[in-house]
Amino acid sequence: MAFIAVFVPQQAEARFDKGEKALGPKVGYVSRNNSVLGGLAFQYAFSRHFRLSPEAAVVFRHDNLDALQIDINGHFTFPVASDRLAVYPLAGVNFTSWGRHDINDEDGNDVTNHVNRFGLNMGAGLELRFTSALRLSLEAKYQLMKTYPGAVVSFGIGYVF
Repeated sequence: MAFIAVFVPQQAEARFDKGEKALGPKVGYVSRNNSVLGGLAFQYAFSRHFRLSPEAAVVFRHDNLDALQIDINGHFTFPVASDRLAVYPLAGVNFTSWGRHDINDEDGNDVTNHVNRFGLNMGAGLELRFTSALRLSLEAKYQLMKTYPGAVVSFGIGYVF
């Protein structure tokens, strides 16, 4: 991302204005079941240095475990490098519905049990304003929850409007 930041045209500034919104997909890795995550994130800037980011994602099945995740994170943005690059710590809440898939020994059918958990998110991110309407982000967070804690690393693309 730092390499790209050097070659982004100067007119692409990340102004981080109040009321700015962004919407886009995210893909990543979840350490809990060593699987891929895919989802959608929305961001709304309440001020130059704070925005709220609700997200929804699906953790694909691996080791008989998959999930649906819903996060609401606060990003505390610190613009650097002529406002084209920003770093941000994040904190938020998480709801995850884990699906545990087992095989019934008697009839061989798939038996799925769901375990719902609330948790806390904490982490950091790096964001690059690629153009005035497109931003790229790299984010790492830890999800602290009973029985199912884990780390998530994700890459996102956001359309700014």
